Amino acid sequence: MTTSRPIARFGDLPLSWKLLLPSVGLIVVLGILGGFLIVRDLSARAHAQLDLELSRHLLEAQSLFRDRELSLIEAVNFASNIDGMADAVRARDGEAVARLLQSVAALKTNVELLTVTDPSGRSLVEFDRSEPGERPVRRDGRTWTEPFAGEAARSEAGAKVAGFAGDGEDAVLAVAAPICSETGTCAPVGTAIAGMNAGRVAAEALGRLTSPLAERAGLTVFDRSGRALSTAGPLAPGRPAAAAGPGASRVDERIGATRAAILYSPFTVGEQRLGTIAVSIPVAPTEAAVRRTGLGLGLILLAAMIGITVIGVILSRLMMRRVRSLVETNRALGRGNLSARARVQSNDEIGELAAHLNEMAEQLQAMYSTLESRVAERTEEVERLLRERTEFFASVSHELRTPLAVILRHAEMLLDNAYRGNGRWRTDAGSALRDSGQQLSHLIDDILELAEVEAGRLDVEIEPVDVGAFLHEMRATIVPLARAAGVRATFHATDRALPPVAADPRRLRQILLNLADNAIKYSPEGGSVDLSAAGRGGVVEIVVSDTGVGIPPEAGDQIFEPFHRVKGVQTQRGQASSGLGLAIARRLAEAHGGTIGYVARDGGGTTFTVRMPVFAPAEAERDDVDA
Repeated sequence: MTTSRPIARFGDLPLSWKLLLPSVGLIVVLGILGGFLIVRDLSARAHAQLDLELSRHLLEAQSLFRDRELSLIEAVNFASNIDGMADAVRARDGEAVARLLQSVAALKTNVELLTVTDPSGRSLVEFDRSEPGERPVRRDGRTWTEPFAGEAARSEAGAKVAGFAGDGEDAVLAVAAPICSETGTCAPVGTAIAGMNAGRVAAEALGRLTSPLAERAGLTVFDRSGRALSTAGPLAPGRPAAAAGPGASRVDERIGATRAAILYSPFTVGEQRLGTIAVSIPVAPTEAAVRRTGLGLGLILLAAMIGITVIGVILSRLMMRRVRSLVETNRALGRGNLSARARVQSNDEIGELAAHLNEMAEQLQAMYSTLESRVAERTEEVERLLRERTEFFASVSHELRTPLAVILRHAEMLLDNAYRGNGRWRTDAGSALRDSGQQLSHLIDDILELAEVEAGRLDVEIEPVDVGAFLHEMRATIVPLARAAGVRATFHATDRALPPVAADPRRLRQILLNLADNAIKYSPEGGSVDLSAAGRGGVVEIVVSDTGVGIPPEAGDQIFEPFHRVKGVQTQRGQASSGLGLAIARRLAEAHGGTIGYVARDGGGTTFTVRMPVFAPAEAERDDVDA
C-alpha cells in the first residue's frame, strides 16, 4: 500500500525558497505590468514623435516660404518706391522702367518674376528667370487679371497685396504693390509685382527636411478655394481636407496605398490668408517600430526575469561575502587605522574597488606624513608673495619720495625771506618745481598704465601701420632727444615697401620711445643709437641698438620686471629712471600679439628687437563682420 507525500507548507520550505518564491512572483507581476505600461508609453511617444515630426516639417516649410515672402515684399517695395519709377510709369517709358527694374532684379537674385503694369493691369516691362540666381530675361508682358493685382492697383493707402497666379506646377506666388505718384495719398499710376514659382519653393522646402521620414514625405500648397497649386514629394496630399480650418489641424488619411499623417495649416502672407499648406509623412514606419520594440521588450523582460531569478540566487551570497570585507576595511580606516587594507580576490569590479580602496589608504597615509612639509611650502610661498609686495611698495615709495622731496624743499625755501631776496629765486625754484612735478607726473602715469596692462584693461585700437613711414615720423622726436644728450641717432632700413604691421600707432610710438629713451640714457656722450626695421616671414622686426654700458648676462628677463634696476649699471648723465619703461614696453608689445627681446654685446652695447605681426586684411574684415 502506497501513501502520498503531504504537500509542504510554506513555513516548512528551506530559507532559500522562502526568499526565492516571493521574489519570482513579484518579478513576474512587475514584468507583465511594466511591459504593458512601457509598450503603451512607447505607442504614445511614437504618436507624439509623429506629431512632432509633422510640426517640425511644417515649421521648416513655413520658414522657407516666409523667407521667400520677405524677399518678394522687399523686392516689390524697392520696385514701387525707387526714384523715377512713378514718373517713368506715368510717361509709359518702357526703357526707363526696364532700367530701374533691372537694378531691383540685380539685388534680389532669388526673385524669379518682376513686372510693372499700368493701372489696367497690362505689363509695361516684365523680367523673368528660369532659375534663381540666373540673369533675368526681358519677356513680352501680359495683362494681370488676378484679383490681388487689381486690388493693389486701386489701393490709395499703398497697401501690398499677395496672391497666386497661374495653376499647377506653373503657379506663381506673387506680391503686388501700387506705384504711388504722391506722398500724401497714394494716387496709384501703376503696379509693381514680384513673384516666385510656388512649385519650386515647395520642392525646396521638402528638400530641406532632415528627418528619416523626409524622403517619403509630401508637401502641397492649396489656394483659398482648395485647389492644389503646387505639390512636392511622393506622398503629397491631393485634397485639402482641413483647408477651411482657422488654425493647424492633423488628420490621418490614405494617399494611394499608404496611410499617412497630414498636418494642415493656413498659408498667409502678412495678415492675408492665401490658402493652406499641408505636410504629410507615412504612419507605418512609426507603428512598425513600436511593434518591434514591444515584441523585443517582452522577450527581454522574460529573459531578464529568468536570468535574475537564477543568477541572483547564485551571486548574491558570493558578492555579499566579498563586499563585507570592503565594509570592514572602510570602517577601520574611518576609525583612523590607516594601515588597514582590503584583500583583493579578483580582477573584477569588486577587486578593482578593493585595489582603489587600498590605494586611497596609502595616499592618505602618505599625505598625512607630508602634510607638514606642504604646509611649510605654502607658508614660504605666502611669505615670498608678501615680500614681493613689500618690495614693490618700497620701490614705488622710493620713486615717489625723490621728486616729492625736491618739491617740499623748494616750497620751504620759497617761504624763506632770505632765499626770496635772491633775484634768481623765481627761475630756479620754478624750474626745480616744474621738473620734479613732471618727473612725478610721468612716474604716476607709468604706474597707472602698468596697472591697466596688468589688469587687462589696456585700450588697443589695431590698424595697419606703415613701419617705414612711422620711423621716419619718429626721427623728429628721437633725434633732438639724442642730440641733447650728446648721442648720435641714426635710422636705417626705413623701406616704404615693408608690409604694414597690425598695431595701435599711439602704443607703438610709446614702445619705441621707451626703448630709444632707455638707450640714450645708458649711452655715453659721443655714443650712438640706431633704429632699423626689416620684414621676416609673418612679422616685422624693429631694432633699437645702442653703444651704451650694456646689460650683464645674469640680469636675464628680470630687466622687464617693474622697478627692476640692474646692479652696477647707472644712467650716463644722472637722468632719473623709474624702472618701468621696459616693463611697459614689453606688455604693450604682448598686447599687440608681438614680443620684445634683447641681446647684450660683449664690450658694451645692447640690441632690443620688437617683433610685430603683419597686418592681415582678411582677418580684419572678418573681425569687423563678427563685431
